[in-house]
Amino acid sequence: MSAKGPDLVIGIDLGGTNMRGALFRGLRAAAAKAATDPLGPDEKKALDPVAERREKVGSERAPATMVERMGAMVDSLLEEGGVRGAHVPVGIGLAGMLRGQSGIVAQSPHLGWRNVSLGEMMRTRLGPLHPLVVENDVNAITWGEFVLGAGRDVPDVLAVYVGTGIGGGAVCDGRLLRGGTGCAVEIGHTKVVFDDSARPCACGLKGCVEAYVGGEDLQRRARAELAGGARSAAVGIAGSPEAVNPGHLDAAAAEGDEYALNLWQEIGPLLGVALANAVTLFNPNRLILGGGVLSRTPVLRDYAIAALEVAINPPAQEDLAVENADLGDDAGLVGSALLALAP
Repeated sequence: MSAKGPDLVIGIDLGGTNMRGALFRGLRAAAAKAATDPLGPDEKKALDPVAERREKVGSERAPATMVERMGAMVDSLLEEGGVRGAHVPVGIGLAGMLRGQSGIVAQSPHLGWRNVSLGEMMRTRLGPLHPLVVENDVNAITWGEFVLGAGRDVPDVLAVYVGTGIGGGAVCDGRLLRGGTGCAVEIGHTKVVFDDSARPCACGLKGCVEAYVGGEDLQRRARAELAGGARSAAVGIAGSPEAVNPGHLDAAAAEGDEYALNLWQEIGPLLGVALANAVTLFNPNRLILGGGVLSRTPVLRDYAIAALEVAINPPAQEDLAVENADLGDDAGLVGSALLALAP
């Protein structure tokens, strides 16, 4: 394997729970082909990493610690790929709000960061052989789906991922929408509850849709209620209240469990209304839904889609297709890598 060539790139996906990295070969050619034609076997093969790493973020999340861990991950990927010392761009998709394209993380609720100069720190760690791009993780996912995934044949895409938190990204007329301060399409922090019962969110405010449907908040709430005496078949499926996750709740809801159905009937419409408002505002051709929570909760997804169809502005629905994410768990890796290759 050659240690040179512009077809090598690394993507890193740093979320609130997992950190993944992958070394790709051939993404640039695949993206060029996808712009005009269906992907052939060679282009699809480019989506398979040459090398890949995955690890839990863990409890020690100080910026300096995470920079060193990401740097070590890059080193390992280059070593495994046999390209140590090569000129390889690196793209990082981060669960947080960034200040434009400066690489400064204004806020990352799930990492506990505020005003972190991540770009500068990573460039110092990686050195000149590895040009760096730092982007919001769902922006990266959205770009990956737009270029090579479920949105590649339309000009306007809205992607919403429900995982540990809830993030959104949009491509408008073929261009990634970042916003005036780099915080566009933060749909997870749109407000859906305004009374005194509004649940607190990791961002510091109350009533955000993430506080109800984001995996971390949803799981914490359900476990507390079940440990406090609420009864649900989800406990039997999981083994204990402390082990219950959204997938267990959805399985219980599918069996007609009263607790799980009541919870889904409460929070599904909150997500659906947030989606409907976003679609009404952005008027995409395609709404792409993904993330670890939605991929495991088809019953919850159905409640959200039902509310979306009721709340959406009818003209915005005329050319709208709702699709599942096509790139799966690799969307953040592929998107971050593609952004690192962008001119």
